[in-house]
Amino acid sequence: MIFAPDFFPLWLLLLTSTVGALGFLLALIKAPWQLIARNSERQHLVFGASILLGLFWIMRVEALEILTFHPLVMTAITLMLGWHFAMLAGAVAQLVLLVAGFDHWSMIGVNYLVTAMVPASLSFGIVQLCQRLPFKNLFVFLFGAGFLGAALCSAAVAVVTVSLLLLAGYDLSMKEIAREAPILLILMFPEGFINGTIVTALTVFKPHLMKTFNEDVYFGDSENKP
Repeated sequence: MIFAPDFFPLWLLLLTSTVGALGFLLALIKAPWQLIARNSERQHLVFGASILLGLFWIMRVEALEILTFHPLVMTAITLMLGWHFAMLAGAVAQLVLLVAGFDHWSMIGVNYLVTAMVPASLSFGIVQLCQRLPFKNLFVFLFGAGFLGAALCSAAVAVVTVSLLLLAGYDLSMKEIAREAPILLILMFPEGFINGTIVTALTVFKPHLMKTFNEDVYFGDSENKP
């Protein structure tokens, strides 16, 4: 989701920009750069995923005068690259929108927080939860972390968006929220389908590209499972 400029009060812009900047710096500092430096395939994957993410975000639909929707695809990016590089890919995609004229520099912080940081963090949390389940089933990873995880991320982004609009003083009553709620379901299904399809295809045909997928856990012998 992309917010239009000149709507948020200065204090809210500073708050969201600070939170987004802290998340970006944490990802930048803690990212396993040594692993990327030794693997040219991962380098190409991170770069290509960042640019592709920006292209996905350019495909958008205006919902309100101050808000536009676009596919997030952050769940697939997070499962593919891990949390750190997914956060960095989101920053690159945000710059792509800025250069292309689809975003305003004053809104980079809040848009990065809502569009990249929230779904990447939630997606990473969901895949960690799936890995800690007592039963190790490939379907849990594909459906739970892929399809369902992406749909939940879409819902979480919607909740954060509404919360920010209310904090910004946007006149949004509970009646209007209830009236627009079915749109959330419409957004959740395609988000889950897009991410789930990407995750399933890569897991089946190129499992080594999925940072969060452990072949030994799902395909190894039962006695070798952690």
